[in-house]
Amino acid sequence: MEIKNWIEKAKTELEKLDLGQVRTSGILPSEGKFFPVIGYPPLTMYPEMDEKSILGDVQNRPVNPMIAYVHIPFCPSRCTFCHWITKTKSRADEVDDYLDHLEKEMVLYRTKLGVDKIPVESVLVGGGTPTYLSAKQMDRFLSAFTDNFDLSNCTQFSLEPEPTTILGDEGLEKLKIMKDYGVNRLSMGVQSFDDKVLARMGRVHKHADTLKALEQINKAGIENTFIDLIYGYPDQSIEQWTKTMQEAVTLDIDGFQLYRLRIKPHGDRPGNILKVYDKKAESFPEVDKIYLMKMLGLVISRENGFDEQQTRIFARKAESISHYLRDSCCHLSDVVGVGVSSWSNLRGVFSLNVGDESLEQYYQLIDEGKVSVNRGLVRTHDDEVRRRFILPLKNSFVHKQTFNLVTGETVQDYFGEKIQWLKKLGLLDEDKEKVFMTARGRFFADEVAMQFFSEKYLPFPELACAS
Repeated sequence: MEIKNWIEKAKTELEKLDLGQVRTSGILPSEGKFFPVIGYPPLTMYPEMDEKSILGDVQNRPVNPMIAYVHIPFCPSRCTFCHWITKTKSRADEVDDYLDHLEKEMVLYRTKLGVDKIPVESVLVGGGTPTYLSAKQMDRFLSAFTDNFDLSNCTQFSLEPEPTTILGDEGLEKLKIMKDYGVNRLSMGVQSFDDKVLARMGRVHKHADTLKALEQINKAGIENTFIDLIYGYPDQSIEQWTKTMQEAVTLDIDGFQLYRLRIKPHGDRPGNILKVYDKKAESFPEVDKIYLMKMLGLVISRENGFDEQQTRIFARKAESISHYLRDSCCHLSDVVGVGVSSWSNLRGVFSLNVGDESLEQYYQLIDEGKVSVNRGLVRTHDDEVRRRFILPLKNSFVHKQTFNLVTGETVQDYFGEKIQWLKKLGLLDEDKEKVFMTARGRFFADEVAMQFFSEKYLPFPELACAS
């Protein structure tokens, strides 16, 4: 289908959502603001807390299924949209120093949990760019990781590469090492197929590198491959995004994650995109264009066999999506996070490692024999009830019986009035077993989920005044 036809089809689908009514409902932030509902409460709102408060009595708290996240902060470049802790163009000895401390932190964690190895059901290694490591460093890291984490019941081991770091003989060697250690899914940061847009993003790779990287992954025999794509970027046209989606569905991949550009910080280091916005706000697409881009992603994906298996995650098969995201957002598993700026969820307590760009504080805490935590939150009953509703709702659906068994509450007693209001707006629906978003509601999944936030955790003050 031609670009203009896809655009017309997306416009027709968008009209069916009746954006005007959604706007007057009060659920959409003013000025097109956007904040992704990644966790609840948001990571950026954790107060100060030390390791003792989080791990002191951890062995006395109820045990839950566990998953693991590892943060590797090194990158070839600093992307303008990135809100996380990264370090660019680091020397090999600097990477080795980080790996020294990362290994110590893994040992500290399992020791404080009182286990020989930490049993996990899924793993994500992100950053940063994990594949910034050399082949030798990758082997060292994965050897240490598998020494400290028990993967015998792990359903998926996922890692996030960058295209240029897996090219050539060295790149292929890294991929084969990953496969040998059990890595069976890659989610590659591609972001765009347009070289001009990539340059504005601060990316070092070009579209041709993406295609070569996919060939390398196939050559290494890693069968489950996803890519990340961003829409709503400055000076990104509707036509450019349509071409990107047209190409995405033709690639030999298992799926993709479609991200709306996140301007407001949601991590430990505000991205340069804030400076771009302050200087040249007019270069950013208007919110109606962003909605059209989102609809184009939905329509082109769906009509080419890529269904939305979880919010913003498209795949031919549900099983190939990130199990880490599924387990953390839908199953609400506990998380052990290691590395600078990583987060953990251990037996009723959230914690966040130091967001330390220089790494000095991160290293100091570990050298003192402490897990590198400096923020955290002991969840209240209300926090837990909302979390158990918000995250499954945003990503999939809320199973009523499970919600009741875990929280001691019913969805109707706790959220009944709000559910009924959103049902009248055509954004939510329910049956005997579950509460779920309609197609209209899923289009505004983050905004709908945010309606169930406590006022003290709302990222936009005006949402507290919504009708």
